Amino acid sequence: MVFLAFLIASGIFFGMRKVTDVRSTVLQDGENGYENLSKAMESMQSERFGVSLNRFNDAHEAFSHGVDSLSLWGGSLLDLTRFVPGLSKVASGKYMLEAGKHFAAAGIPLARITEELALSKGAYTQGEKISLLNLFRRIKIPLGGALAELEAGNQALREVDIEDIPKEKQAQFSLVKQSLPTFIGLVKSFDQHEMLFEELLGGNGPRKYLFLLQNNQEMRATGGFIGSYALMDMEDGVMRRFFVDGIFNPDGQLKENIVPPKAIQKVSAAWSLHDSNWFPDFPVSAEKAMFFYEKTGGPTVDGVITLTPTVMQKLLSVTGPITLPQYGLTVDADNFIPIIQEQVEVKYDREENQPKKVLADLTALLLEKVFDSQDKMTLYKVAEALVLGLNEKQMLIYMRHPETEALIDEAGWSGRVLETEGDYLSVIHTNINGYKTDGVIDETLKHKAEIGEDGSIIDTVTITRTHRGGHTPYEWWNKVNADYLRVYVPLGSELLSAKGATWEFPEAPLDYQALGFRRDADVLREENSIVIDEKSGTRMYPDAGKTVFGAWVYVSPQESVTVEYRYRLPFGIDVKKIRDGGVASYAMLYQKQSGSIGSKLFSTVVFPEKLGVIWQMNGNLIPYDREWKLETDLKTDVFAGMVFGAVK
Repeated sequence: MVFLAFLIASGIFFGMRKVTDVRSTVLQDGENGYENLSKAMESMQSERFGVSLNRFNDAHEAFSHGVDSLSLWGGSLLDLTRFVPGLSKVASGKYMLEAGKHFAAAGIPLARITEELALSKGAYTQGEKISLLNLFRRIKIPLGGALAELEAGNQALREVDIEDIPKEKQAQFSLVKQSLPTFIGLVKSFDQHEMLFEELLGGNGPRKYLFLLQNNQEMRATGGFIGSYALMDMEDGVMRRFFVDGIFNPDGQLKENIVPPKAIQKVSAAWSLHDSNWFPDFPVSAEKAMFFYEKTGGPTVDGVITLTPTVMQKLLSVTGPITLPQYGLTVDADNFIPIIQEQVEVKYDREENQPKKVLADLTALLLEKVFDSQDKMTLYKVAEALVLGLNEKQMLIYMRHPETEALIDEAGWSGRVLETEGDYLSVIHTNINGYKTDGVIDETLKHKAEIGEDGSIIDTVTITRTHRGGHTPYEWWNKVNADYLRVYVPLGSELLSAKGATWEFPEAPLDYQALGFRRDADVLREENSIVIDEKSGTRMYPDAGKTVFGAWVYVSPQESVTVEYRYRLPFGIDVKKIRDGGVASYAMLYQKQSGSIGSKLFSTVVFPEKLGVIWQMNGNLIPYDREWKLETDLKTDVFAGMVFGAVK
């Protein structure tokens, strides 16, 4: 509903004051309509839902009357005034009225949904749990009606000429137009993922999940070091059981000795569940986690779900503070990370020697509070926070059932390394004995693609990591960040130069062959394919359909380090096709590391004078410098590109 508030605040409607023949009637209808929309929003916020519904109905009636009045003035001829100097405000005013009419119509079912969510407080008997599936099913039909009206309103806004809006209101108008598609996308997302929610929430039978709690203050490939795990049973939208435990308890039950990946050997002589998330492609790592867990005697699970402290912060902002009396702590969204980290690193019981127990206890209480809530509005906000976590890859889901996994892929929640025919970049950090220092590391990624006269493409990627620790009150933020860095680029890319990383090849801690350790097939295949660049010590090998450049990188507190890779892509731009009158494209996918809070991304494409950009997606064209630039925060995956044609 945020976009409605923007519309109301902007006063956009009053840009049509020069309408002559029906000015007084239409202006009055518009004023009444937007006034009622404003009061409807205020009533919803104060939970006076009956008043809100009446106001939305009044707004819809006023806008409808205004639209009818303008239609009498000229009907379809009114649209033509958009092209007549001095009269375009008439058409823009008409479309603003139509947009208001649709937004008021959308507000009616949205207000009813909000009323049902709010009035559910205390409506359930002691011990009775709300089924998330039943909640989703009940709001599906009114939400569908609201979506149709929102899309119609969005279409009407597209027809409004921004020049007809008062100068002081144009910024708000632009913001509304930009925000509305995002809101519509969220509503559509709910409708499109209905089958997936049904399956994940146990609508097709009981489901058992292995939860992995990943600490993104200590980055690993799929989101962070696995310090705790949990088992959760779901059935018909209700959580039946949630058991949390420290990760080293099942690890201690592992009877099989398996050789870890070489980088992991610096800290672990054997491979187990807490180091299982080695592969950035989450389905691969999830299978490893299930294998290790089941080898410790754990039950067979239907899937794996990960979440980071970033998600827990969002959930705490919904549930409110949680008290842990046995630790003398009250934890909320603001103090969660420093307080829990201090407990884990310093204040745990040395005799009990279970430093992660406080996190396990907090997680159990938090998720119990989330899923045991009898307040539908709280559950709605929880669902909103979880979807945001999934979209930003602070949560990942893997299901053994192929059809369900396909739905997760379609939603973009699988953490899979994505396929693409164009350029690609993903930077993966694995903190090996680097403490929790990723919590105080700022990262800037710079990507430059230079297209030659012959269409060949050379990429240069620089990764700058700045350590803000050193003077914090927390010891674990004042240590050296030790990182095994992997850069994923298009398969077949040829490394031209590399600099900035540390030359390091650690020795194996054990004679694995003599001790009879088993070797994992995926790790063995990866390590057998490694080729070492003799100049830089960079490891090069294929993984997940990409070429990988790997090396060790260290950054000390209050210092920065920059690593650079320059490489030739295995494809180029078809300049002959362009010369013959055709077109050719360059596309780029920047895939963020799961669990990352978001690096700064600067990307540049430099192209020769013979090429002209005839279409672009994201970024900005600088024609005189023959460059295209993109600047963004890599909080989600970013796709960008352009189409080249001949310069005329």
